[in-house]
Amino acid sequence: MGLNKIILNISLSIVNILTFFIRPHFNRILFISLTADHLSSDFKQINHALEKENKYEIKYNLVKFKKNLVGDFLYFLNCLKQVVEIKRARLVIINDNNYVISRMKPKHTKVLQVWHAAGAVKKFGNQIKRQYEIKNYDAVISSSSYWKESYAQAFGVSENQIYDCGMARIDRLLNEDKMKKKVSEFYARYPQTKEKQCILYAPTFRGNIIDGFQIESLDLDKISQNLPEHMMILYKFHPLLGEVRFKTDKALAVNNEDLYTLMHISFCLISDYSSVIFDYSLLNKPMIAYVPDLDHYRETIGLNIDYEREFPGAICFKENEVLSAITRLDSYNYEKLSDFQKKYIVHTDGKDTKRIVHLIHELMK
Repeated sequence: MGLNKIILNISLSIVNILTFFIRPHFNRILFISLTADHLSSDFKQINHALEKENKYEIKYNLVKFKKNLVGDFLYFLNCLKQVVEIKRARLVIINDNNYVISRMKPKHTKVLQVWHAAGAVKKFGNQIKRQYEIKNYDAVISSSSYWKESYAQAFGVSENQIYDCGMARIDRLLNEDKMKKKVSEFYARYPQTKEKQCILYAPTFRGNIIDGFQIESLDLDKISQNLPEHMMILYKFHPLLGEVRFKTDKALAVNNEDLYTLMHISFCLISDYSSVIFDYSLLNKPMIAYVPDLDHYRETIGLNIDYEREFPGAICFKENEVLSAITRLDSYNYEKLSDFQKKYIVHTDGKDTKRIVHLIHELMK
């Protein structure tokens, strides 16, 4: 344990002792995110549904920290603030792992983990080497009962604490009217994409928070030179990888664009170990995997699915194989894609948010 963590733990303990008298407000819900300073994705969907019911007092701790000296200090102050805010809440809803909750969750406060992914191709949380043990969650949401075993390991809970309600944001992905509007707005910003067949390239990061993050990217400058004239690539990298740029005008950086809008615009996805393959499967569109480090990745990080057997598309280890796979999309196996989707994302009725809100009502009793 580093000096920073020791200082933080001592400070958290002091604040915890000094605020021993605080009890939760019986109807208060607190949203905590340390990766976004505004409501988005699942949080936005759930918050909107709760506000419509007008049954609860809703509070927010939404910030986005940068990894630098100032960011570390602000994170430290926010952790101290969280101790008080968590104690005052009947239910805390989080979308990422939370150090304060894992360290010292109050007895009378419940915690709902709304994980930010529709599944987990790669091992994560307590399944891998990390700086602290994840624990103290009362309920975890998943998109399928398949994830119960791996989520139980990753979040330090029992399998009966995992609820396959579905993911709130999936309701938006499947809402054709809303997505048509988003697509039209995208074309207005990027008119050069409207007459093209767009391939979405959305890889994840390699590594972890202890060893650092790396990227294993396609050379899009090279790939785009060999694409047919009617095709172009939209690339969106994981936020942990920062800005990644290529020179070609046939590959467009869309890191700040809505992922679900990009899914609807594209006719094909190229990815790797990212959970976006689960969301994308709902659109019944082809997928290609570019995984040159599959054996190494499986041995070091580890996988939660049988990747080579399950992935519903071409698995490519070299860039020329990706190009070849693109030319063979006319013979894509949609039956395997359907089986994949049904296994890893169960609900497609547009009622995931309602199921989650019902779970929240039960947790608030």
